[in-house]
Amino acid sequence: MRFLLFLPLLSLLAGCSAPTVAPDLLPLEVPAGERPEAWAADIEQLIAGRPAVDEPVVFLGSSSIRLWRSLEADMAPIPVINCGFGGSRIFDSVYWLEDLLHGLEPRALVVFAGTNDITGDRPRDADYMVTMFDALVARLRALGHDVPLLYIAISPTPSRERHLDLVLEVNRRIAARCAEDQQLHFVDTATALLKADGRPDPKWFVADQLHLNADGYASWTATIRPALEDLPEPSMLSSSHETRSFHSHVKSATK
Repeated sequence: MRFLLFLPLLSLLAGCSAPTVAPDLLPLEVPAGERPEAWAADIEQLIAGRPAVDEPVVFLGSSSIRLWRSLEADMAPIPVINCGFGGSRIFDSVYWLEDLLHGLEPRALVVFAGTNDITGDRPRDADYMVTMFDALVARLRALGHDVPLLYIAISPTPSRERHLDLVLEVNRRIAARCAEDQQLHFVDTATALLKADGRPDPKWFVADQLHLNADGYASWTATIRPALEDLPEPSMLSSSHETRSFHSHVKSATK
């Protein structure tokens, strides 16, 4: 039976402030309208095809992660595992986190999830998105992984430009959450995807104007890779001594 630290939506609806970390594991509670079990076959395939990597950075999220074919090369020599699946929503990442991290000792978790939550036939608001982000962090900690979590900003895309204000609001609020915890990092990949007038720039996207093209992934890499390189080494995360960063790890590995 799957368990998680889930923050009930009732606390939001009642105007209460839900804690980021609950004291006890509670039985899994799936929010109304979410269908995480639909991804069971994808998750099974991901786990079966997972490479053997020591202390990887795990990239988790929806199709923009799944379609990142050059991820390993873009992050080398930082070890990575791609756990992107379909058009998943942020709760899907919460729900399947235990399965995807089973047997791994990740040095960090990088998440791109939420873009599919604010569109489509089951749109969510900013309050829900922040609650799900809190649930994801709590779940990671409940599984015993006291490692950095990097949240990639929801991308402003031409095909979903009508949702731009909500995209920017969600990014702003999750960035504020991350600023409260040294283990949480908001990675602003969104600003580079905007034109000078603040609208999404089509040049970063493939024909569907939703998914990134090669230049779009290069833009992501230019922001995400330095954020990873600046993280302390896993063994140093809770140390009061001077830390050794991923950047020094990368430099050593390339000598």
